[in-house]
Amino acid sequence: MVHILVIFLVTSLISFTGSLQMGPLNLATMQATLTHGSASGRMVALGGCIPEFIYAFLALIAASWLEQHAQVVIVLEWGIVPLLLGLGIMNLLKKTKPKNPDEEQKSKSGIHFFKGFIISLFNPQMLPFWLSILIMLNGYAFFHIESIAEKTAFVLGTGAGEYVLLSTIAALTHRYRDFFLRRLSKWNVNKVFGFLFIGLAVLQTGKLILR
Repeated sequence: MVHILVIFLVTSLISFTGSLQMGPLNLATMQATLTHGSASGRMVALGGCIPEFIYAFLALIAASWLEQHAQVVIVLEWGIVPLLLGLGIMNLLKKTKPKNPDEEQKSKSGIHFFKGFIISLFNPQMLPFWLSILIMLNGYAFFHIESIAEKTAFVLGTGAGEYVLLSTIAALTHRYRDFFLRRLSKWNVNKVFGFLFIGLAVLQTGKLILR
């Protein structure tokens, strides 16, 4: 039981740390919180955790899966570009003003959940990341994964760490909402995030072309 708990906690910590970099899902969580409230931000976070479970499970099935299906990774790497561009353009075209936190429950939570799910699903780094973690920690007694319970602890830990981080981002964004909005008062909040999403799309395209 202790061994299973260790696997879960170690995996959660790795997931939390690996999600610290500012990416599309972090931005989407912040935007949903600023414009629709903390509940919407948490729904984006929850939706973003599901693909984490999927890719962690695939990493467990076979470490050689990525090598045998390299074309899948290529599709994901290029697929994130139009997705980010689409999010950017949609935000640039939005004219809605940020909602009052009291109105956050009126927002459609399903849309935010799906948004988080899609953004996370097209993260090309997720599968190779967890594959590399399994390879690096292979041989360490505290991270020996063989039984169903141990595999379950690993998979659940991948999503738990990310959800804790994204929920923290949502909570901090909600707490300092007025501060953020004052700083962004000269610009439309949706347009700011729109340009950020487009910027990420440009960076991803440049990385794929230059590698």
